[in-house]
Amino acid sequence: MALHYSSGIGNLYDKEINKPISRINYQLIEIDPTKYTKKKWWGEFYSSKIIKKSGVYRIELEDGKSGDCVICVKDDFTQDKASQFHYHFNGRGKLGRGYGK
Repeated sequence: MALHYSSGIGNLYDKEINKPISRINYQLIEIDPTKYTKKKWWGEFYSSKIIKKSGVYRIELEDGKSGDCVICVKDDFTQDKASQFHYHFNGRGKLGRGYGK
């Protein structure tokens, strides 16, 4: 099982209306599929906007990959001194080029 880390600047979209919500600075972790498991991906990002807890979003990464994700927001989310809000996300399904457009 191999882990892959990447980071960059991307976009977060509301999947229902396919409209951009925010530019994000993200860190992504991907695990390769095995004979017994599917590929998994998750990570965290910073945004200058407050993102609502519910809903399915599409994250678009710097390298052109995109996929659906669920945002994990804690009730006491953190905000750093530069007005950036910190969020976690869990991928749903495929993460690939041209997906979700």
